[in-house]
Amino acid sequence: MRYNLLSIVLVATVAACTSVSQPEPDPVVENRAYDSKAYKEQIEINPPNSNLPERWWESAVFYEVFVRAYYDSSGDGHGDIQGLIAKLDYLQDLGVTGLWLMPVTESEFNSNGYDVKNIRDIEQDYGSMDDFQQLIDEAHQRGIGVIMDFVVNHSSSANPIFQDAVSNPNSKYRDWFIWADSDLGWGRPWDRSASVWHPSEHGYYYGLFFDFLPDWNFRNPEVVAYMKDSAKFWLNMGVDGFRVDAASHLIENGDGAQENQPDNHLFYAEFRQLINQYPNAFIVAEAPFTGDMYMGDGRSEFHSAFCFKCSQKLVYGVKNSSKRAVQSYLSMVNSAPEGANFATLLSNHDPFAGERTATAMKGNLDKAKLAASLMLTGPGIPFVYYGEEIGMTLIDRSLVPWDDAVARIPMQWDASDNAGFTAGNTWRNVNPDYPQINVAQQVEDPDSMLRHYQKLISLRNQHPALASGEFELLKTTGSSSRHSIAFLRKHSDETLLVAVNLSDKEIFSGIKLVGKSVANKQVLLSHDLLSGISSNEHVANQELKLNIPAYSIKVFSLSFN
Repeated sequence: MRYNLLSIVLVATVAACTSVSQPEPDPVVENRAYDSKAYKEQIEINPPNSNLPERWWESAVFYEVFVRAYYDSSGDGHGDIQGLIAKLDYLQDLGVTGLWLMPVTESEFNSNGYDVKNIRDIEQDYGSMDDFQQLIDEAHQRGIGVIMDFVVNHSSSANPIFQDAVSNPNSKYRDWFIWADSDLGWGRPWDRSASVWHPSEHGYYYGLFFDFLPDWNFRNPEVVAYMKDSAKFWLNMGVDGFRVDAASHLIENGDGAQENQPDNHLFYAEFRQLINQYPNAFIVAEAPFTGDMYMGDGRSEFHSAFCFKCSQKLVYGVKNSSKRAVQSYLSMVNSAPEGANFATLLSNHDPFAGERTATAMKGNLDKAKLAASLMLTGPGIPFVYYGEEIGMTLIDRSLVPWDDAVARIPMQWDASDNAGFTAGNTWRNVNPDYPQINVAQQVEDPDSMLRHYQKLISLRNQHPALASGEFELLKTTGSSSRHSIAFLRKHSDETLLVAVNLSDKEIFSGIKLVGKSVANKQVLLSHDLLSGISSNEHVANQELKLNIPAYSIKVFSLSFN
């Protein structure tokens, strides 16, 4: 029978490496020969009509939602899809144009949805497939694209497919997972002491993260076909793409060779070919701190990848008023291959991504606002974690069941019981600071974090130069130059200047207008696009001098004579 190129390469690799005539140091059990009854792709490619702009993600501001923690419409204490639908107008008012859903597929909830029990069904606590279709449709009506977590590296030990495989060595699904006759002694790439081979009645199975998350065997062409069909299942419904979880760990080549393997790139190149058949679909990779961004040549693998090192530099730079760190952040984000873009963030649901910004800045909301301003005016595709827009903080560890949960708590809507999240008993503790930090309170305050996010996102949405324009760093001068940063964003005929003050005092800074976008041109400034205040600064000898308040930015539109 005819398999795709990736499957041929992977099966040939296994055959070469596990031949019985060539003993191996790590004797992973061989896959059986694949026969004519093997799973093959069954779902047709059927792209729905899209009302989103072409390559919509390049100018989008995304918002990450943990559905269980967002809003409960039924009173059972768990957030749900209808609750999220009820808050779409809030998201539209905020200005977001992309929605990233943490896993909404059926799971055992041992890992906040990342233990997927059925990759083609909706978690029952969240609602039905009809609810999910309604969410997609109503988001699209508001100009919001929807991407969902696509958890392909591992499954759940409660998945019926795995249950069949683990209980029967002759199961047709046995080789959909990875087996050995004994514990081979491998560790995790980030924790060599942790065991990744887990005992069962019929051998040891491989699970990189935990025993309840068995890894899929991507050397098996049946698994490749199954996952491609699963992607088509959701794309045909109108989902606009995927955030691929744990993208760097897909295929293993032995102890210590469990991330960033060449085989991963073969799969993602083939997966991108599938995605390209859905003209408006977008994929972004999570591959933290592995040194591989999985964007290929900019067009061959992912459209985007989260730059966690970038976010660390930004948060550190703002927190410590470090010009070098912030400039390094901006330059790194701008270094994606042509055709691709880094995804930027201040925090997300994982601790390694960083603390919530208000916590990281030790309650200094001016610094938190400045970090948001830099993310939303700089290059890259910004992703805002739910609650960041109101300055939510990490809950005390003693109030939640495990470490990761400190940033995965109910959204704080108002000062009523349970922060307005539910009329019932909430499934997880609400942060006790919710009477002071909530949406309702900040809507009424023009200087609030929420209003700041709305203003910055609106500015980005209104100006293509900020959303997807070219980036150019400028030189600042004067005694305050160690705390000032300036850069240009340019798109077509629009050129914007962003001036930044990283210090706790107002500064008077010079900015050299000698970049390629402004060199040898007479520059005129408009009013400050954020404050609306007319500019009385002037440019002389290609240098602009202006006052910038503490921990703030100014954004000017430039014109040329």
